[in-house]
Amino acid sequence: MVTTLRQLLDDVTDRAGTRPPGATIEEVSGALAHLGRALTGLAVDGLTPGDSHRQRNAAALAAACTTAGRLWPHSGGPLTDLAGAAADLVGRDRAIMGRSHRWAATVEVAEVADHCARLGRWLLPETAAPELDVVRQWSATIERDAQADPPTAAASVVLERLVPLPGPPSGEAEVTVLDAAAGLLAALDRVQRADDLTLRDFRAAVAAAELTSRCAAVAAGMTGRDAGLLLVAGLAWQLAGRASMVFHDGPRGASGDRGGVVSSSQALVSALRNEVSAPADMGEQRGQKTSADVAAAVQEAANQIPVLADRLTLAVERWSRTGRLFANARDLPRMDVMPEDRIQAVIAGKHVRALGDDLAHIRQAVGRAADLSTGQADALNRAGIKPLAQRHQTDRRDRVAKVPGDAERLLSRAHAADRDSKGIRLLPAPRQIPPSR
Repeated sequence: MVTTLRQLLDDVTDRAGTRPPGATIEEVSGALAHLGRALTGLAVDGLTPGDSHRQRNAAALAAACTTAGRLWPHSGGPLTDLAGAAADLVGRDRAIMGRSHRWAATVEVAEVADHCARLGRWLLPETAAPELDVVRQWSATIERDAQADPPTAAASVVLERLVPLPGPPSGEAEVTVLDAAAGLLAALDRVQRADDLTLRDFRAAVAAAELTSRCAAVAAGMTGRDAGLLLVAGLAWQLAGRASMVFHDGPRGASGDRGGVVSSSQALVSALRNEVSAPADMGEQRGQKTSADVAAAVQEAANQIPVLADRLTLAVERWSRTGRLFANARDLPRMDVMPEDRIQAVIAGKHVRALGDDLAHIRQAVGRAADLSTGQADALNRAGIKPLAQRHQTDRRDRVAKVPGDAERLLSRAHAADRDSKGIRLLPAPRQIPPSR
């Protein structure tokens, strides 16, 4: 079963909060050592552009956790192992984290460190190991900072990144929605590392994002919530796919599905349809799932769409630099100062390499869909639809990510997507575009 950084940290919190505890002080010490390792990496990479109280507080908590982690020899155990896995995930994602992502991860890890230190204090005499009190003090300092300036919904996406699967999902067995989403993200990572993402891959991933967004809206409606605005995210992804139809891969376009993006997208679509579209009278065969269960399962996939959007945004940016895509010169955006060779290509209707601002429309469409998907996932989380893996954590405090100004910005993007869908052509109609290969 796939997991996320948030789920691992939640599991550590649950185990640390169990009374009577099932963990030993050696396990607590080992867990704090791993959390200190994660915090050290986040602090070294930087939470702010320069020196600041936030930066120093994170470094101090990292040092306190590391110190507490040296008090007892590590004997292993579930608490230590879960914290170690969480620290490994933080280390894996350091290369793609920005400062806002690192702040979101720091806040979550600090909360878990506080729970572990609290357990350690419960296991020991009152005056023993004052290092645990230091951990709690610095955790409280970071918590106060987070209350004044909480991580944004967009930054918290890093906590929902799935652990990649070793390969694309197999079509021979039923694949869960979360497994399929993890498979798609892993496939995108593989092809992007090889710089081999084709337009066919891009369109398949966009189609999967569109259907996931629409299913999330349907699932929200199944639980009695207004799904009207949530449908706009699906519409935005549809427009992003339409914007890509102007381009083609040119003579170097690869055939087949070497990276597994198309098959992984199909697996996600199939899993979503199995989850949402089955008739209500199939409850027994579906394991007596309720509407809330279905909504929670679909939300797990919806939480991954902002991550997928990041991959697609990077792909468009790379295409704009490398000129890998081609298009009819007449279908590209107008240029303030058009060079002579472009003028001749427009007159002749020739196909040219698309560079820079030639991809402005598709870049804008993907960016709009990404913002709406982030808002959609945040709206579902605010509504209280908990993923199945987190249903037992009802006693854990739910921090609501506050996004200053995002409500108005997302609403304006929703209006823009709606306007585009009602007759304003996003791009000129393509003329004789060779099929993508």
